[in-house]
Amino acid sequence: MANIHLGNIRPLTDFRKNMKEFIAELNSKKEPIILTQHGKSAAVLLHTEKFQEMQDRMEFLRKVALGLEDYKHGRVHSLEKTFDELDKIITAAENR
Repeated sequence: MANIHLGNIRPLTDFRKNMKEFIAELNSKKEPIILTQHGKSAAVLLHTEKFQEMQDRMEFLRKVALGLEDYKHGRVHSLEKTFDELDKIITAAENR
């Protein structure tokens, strides 16, 4: 994810007046734009690709956390057992 640059902090009123230009900037630079209202941050504009990257990273981290919880609580089995189970599945599929 890109860092926030001071030049990317803009008033919401500018966005309302120049939406097409803001979207064009997002498409070209792909950097987040912070919108402010009454001098305080109000919203963040992200390019769709950057948003999807962020969603993918969060999903990956969620899965890592679940895996660590499984490991912590002993809900795991050996690599050898995993390959044995895969071999059984492959053999059964080949015999169909």
